[in-house]
Amino acid sequence: MQNRLELSGCVLKAPIRKVSPSGISHCQFYLQHASEQIEAGLKRQAWCVIPVIISGTNELIHSIKKGSKILVVGFISTHTKANNIQQIVLHASEIKLID
Repeated sequence: MQNRLELSGCVLKAPIRKVSPSGISHCQFYLQHASEQIEAGLKRQAWCVIPVIISGTNELIHSIKKGSKILVVGFISTHTKANNIQQIVLHASEIKLID
C-alpha cells in the first residue's frame, strides 16, 4: 500500500517542539499550501492547511519558524484530537527549506 505525500507551503504558526518521555524529539506545526492545478483541462485553485509532525533528529527542525517556506515529504495518518474529532496529519520524513 502506498502512502506518500509531497507538499510545499508556508508555516502558519510558530512550531511546537516537545520531547517524548522516551526521549524522541517532536516538532509540530501547520503548513498552509496554495497553488494552481489543472483538473479536467481547467485551472483550479488548490488550498489547504494541514498539521505536520516531524519526529526524531533532523538538523532543519530548529530552522523552521512561522513564515518559513518548506517542502515536506512523508505519509498521512489520522489522529484523534481531545474532542474526539479525527484529523489527517502529515508525518514528515523529509523537509527542505525553500528560498
